[in-house]
Amino acid sequence: MLVEVVAHPSFPKPQSGEVPYLALLTQARDWMLEHPQVLQDALAALCQAHEPLPDDVQSAVTSMRAGRWVYLRDTAHYSIFLPITVHEDAQAYAVKSLTTRLRDMTGCSGLVLQTALMEYAGGIVTDGLVGTVAYLGPGYRESYGEYLAKAKAQGQFYQTRLPAETHAPSPGQASKPSRSPATKAPSVKAVKTVKAAKAVKAVKKS
Repeated sequence: MLVEVVAHPSFPKPQSGEVPYLALLTQARDWMLEHPQVLQDALAALCQAHEPLPDDVQSAVTSMRAGRWVYLRDTAHYSIFLPITVHEDAQAYAVKSLTTRLRDMTGCSGLVLQTALMEYAGGIVTDGLVGTVAYLGPGYRESYGEYLAKAKAQGQFYQTRLPAETHAPSPGQASKPSRSPATKAPSVKAVKTVKAAKAVKAVKKS
């Protein structure tokens, strides 16, 4: 799917330097979500190549939401995600991974992550393209833990689907927990880099 996005005429091709392989895929994902027509063109290209996505995968892709999320902690069956901005209408998500366990990718929980969530196989999953923004301090973790309890009490702990998107709350309704400051973390490194001139070719071979 992302191969078709990288090949799309509108996709901004890298010009020079080393290009992290996963960063290229992440850029393609974000470009696809920002430009709905690119997604439709990519789906059409796959159909023309007689390689259409299965219906459940196509549905997952169209439900995808990219952004920054609080990865609070893990249970035996899923990871707990929260929106960064907290407000009265609390929400929380039970998130699974498609292949590699999220904690194995990041090394720990208690993080702010940049990734995409989508509905797949009766649950909410991450697409596996993960970047770390910051570690959460103890005060933040405590505050987000309280927010999680609030979301559960309001019946808004989502395990099988993403809730309908709502407009961002006003400044008077929204805030970030303000106890211990978060510590910036290094980005999760790509496992492979390629020259910019070969980036598109490398994706097509994957």
